[in-house]
This record gives sequence, structure tokens and C-alpha cells, in this order.
Amino acid sequence: MKDGTHSNLRPSTSTRRSSSLSATLPRAPIPAPGRLRAPPVLLTMQRRKMRRDWSSLPDDVITVISTKTTTYSMYVHLRAVCTAWRRVLPPHPRHLPPQIPWLLLPQNPPQSSSRAGRDDSRISFYDLSQSKTYRFELPFLRGKRIYGSSYGWLVLKHDYSVWLLNPITRRIIDLPPINKVPNGSSSLPRSEHPHQHCTQKVMLTCSPSERDCIVVACSAATTPNWELVFCRIGDTQWTGLKQRVLRKRLLDFTVHNNSVYTVNNNKEVSVYNLQTLATWTYPTPIKYCPARNQINLVVDGESDGPLVINSPEYLGYGKKDKFHVYKYIGNEWCRVMDIGKRMLFLTRDNCTILQFEEENGNKLYYEGESTGDLLTSTNDSYHIGIGRVNLKTNSNVTLETSPLAVCRDAIGSSSWFTPSLHLFSRSHNI
Repeated sequence: MKDGTHSNLRPSTSTRRSSSLSATLPRAPIPAPGRLRAPPVLLTMQRRKMRRDWSSLPDDVITVISTKTTTYSMYVHLRAVCTAWRRVLPPHPRHLPPQIPWLLLPQNPPQSSSRAGRDDSRISFYDLSQSKTYRFELPFLRGKRIYGSSYGWLVLKHDYSVWLLNPITRRIIDLPPINKVPNGSSSLPRSEHPHQHCTQKVMLTCSPSERDCIVVACSAATTPNWELVFCRIGDTQWTGLKQRVLRKRLLDFTVHNNSVYTVNNNKEVSVYNLQTLATWTYPTPIKYCPARNQINLVVDGESDGPLVINSPEYLGYGKKDKFHVYKYIGNEWCRVMDIGKRMLFLTRDNCTILQFEEENGNKLYYEGESTGDLLTSTNDSYHIGIGRVNLKTNSNVTLETSPLAVCRDAIGSSSWFTPSLHLFSRSHNI
């Protein structure tokens, strides 16, 4: 090195080798400062921080979100997001508009049936307003029979055991065996065929979450004994209310204000008080009731007494059937063609009345076997058809059929069902 300059400097042999080696290797491009990526561990931590913790939302925000729901199914899914949301949102929302209840389809026969592939632990509900079918897999149902619904609870029975089941919350309430009635010799006798003493219908006076809830059951026993019995939740036995009377067979009953209203095949309507056990019968029977027709009772909250619905015995999809509604006015049962801002929902075994808006009221929905061309019935199955009648004009409109086929040997019958999300304290999970 001369004069302190580097013009004559040349790389050494080792330096030249490393330079030539580096020239042959591919060089990764130097990323721009704005495109530098963090290590994978840091990226994962950043993504976790960016994720919204929905369970930590303020209660008032959750409430505002819930007000955007418009159907039962939407609200049920909203409460199922997490425990925090379920705690904030009440079981029965007040903002939802009146809705058509779901139609409970008949059960499949037990697995022991000769038809393979059917499971009686599965139940289906058809939502007419949304044209959707909801299926529930409930192993507790296996081997049991459904006897209708009341206040969002299904009534189950196996031999003499009876339960209430909420299919939404999967909670059950144990009821006394149906053969335990204390009034002397009124206890239902044991039989080799327990279904001879089966329960035709069970109703609740109010939601089980209320203290004064009473369960009323109609027994279809073939021997002279109690035809109507009742119990309170927590009782160990049933109390007899109405004994069977020869040639006065009970056709239907309903409950209202701690009273049970009944109608028999003589067209007589009677009232049984659940507190005093007193009985009173209306002075005049129902005048119009052809022998081939069926009678259903429904609560009339606007006055004392029930509404009597006279309908064809064999409801059929697409048929222009006539429905007549009666109300006790003065000293006789009179036909009424206007029930105000309400709708009736009728099946073969029960009837429900709900309050609706004025433009949607004064109608009756009913179900029957489909006879239309939309879905062809077969020897093994059929489809439930749903129709609507305007009570004022008696005009009949066929709506649609349920997409699920019901097998001919299905258990039970259809029933209108209003979902309930109450978690009754004296119930337990299944």
C-alpha cells in the first residue's frame, strides 16, 4: 500500500472464492419496509387480539341485537351463541310479532317396528311461516308417546309414567304415574295392555314456571273410573275431577282461569272448578253438530266460557270444508263469524287461539292429510296438508304441505306448538 491509497488493492484468494460462490446462489429480494412480515407466532397473537370476543359485549348491545330478530327460530339461535347472551336475553321476548306456531308432526313408530330405519327418538316441527322443518334428536323420547303440547312443553307417556318435555331447552318435569288417583277405589287398574288406559289429552293451566300451574289429563280407560284427573307439579298422585258417565263420553276439554270446560257426545258443555271441585253445566246443549263432525273447545279470554269449534271429522288438504264457531250468548250457543284480532289453530285433537294484528285476524288454520297433486301420497306414507279458513266469509284457502312424509303407522297426531325457552327450576336435563 502506497501513499495511503486503495487503488491497487485486490481481493485475496479466499475472498475471491466466497464472492464467486455467492454469485452462484439465488438472492432473496430485500422486502420493502412496509411489507416486512412478523414471525408466525406474532401473527397468531395479533389475530387473536383482533378477534371479537362476543361474550364480552355489553348487555345493552346484546339487547339491541336481539330486537332485530323477527322469528322464534332466529331468537332461539341468538340465545344459543353463548352463556352470557342466554343470561341477558329473556326466555320469552316481548318484541317478537305474533307468529304462526310450529306444527308438530306425528312420531315415527318404534325401532322394534317391522319397518327398518325408523327411530321414534326423532321429532320434527314444520314452521309454516318460514316453510322450514326443524328436526330434534332426543334419545329420551325413545319408546315414549307424545300426547300433544301445552305452553311449549310436550306431554310424554310410557305405560303409566308421564313427563313434560321442553324440546328446545331439553328439560323434563316428572309427573305422577297416571294410575295413581287417591279417591278411594278410583285408581286405574293394572292391565296386561296398559294402552287401554292411555291418556287422550293433557293440558296445562299456565306455564310450568308459574307457581299455580296445574296439569289436567283425560284418561281413555275402558273401565268405569275417572275420566278427568289433575295434579300440581310436585304432587305424588293425581286427583280425580270427573268420573266416567255411561253414554256421556268426553269428546274434548280445555282449561281457563283454574276451570276445566268439557263437551260430551250429547253436546253438553260443563265446567269443573279446580279449586272447589264444584261442577256446573250450561242449561242448553249445542244445537248444531252433525254426528260425523268433531268438536273442539278453546279458551276464550275475552269472556267467561269457551269457544266451541265444529269441524268435519276427516279434515283433508284441498277440501272446501265448513267450520262453525259457537259462543254462549244469553241462554244459548250462537254461531259467531268474527273472533276479532285472533286466529284459531286446529288439529284433530286440540285447538289453540292466539292474538294477532287486526288485518291478520279472524282466521282458522287446520291440518289434514294431503290429497293434492303437489306431493303424492303412497300406501306407506302421506303428507300433512295445511289450510286456512276466513271465518267471516267461510272461504277456504289451501296453503301448502309439509315436506316430510309421515308414515301410515306413525304414533300420535299433529299438534300446534309454540316454542318456550323457560328453564323451570324443578325440571332437570335429559
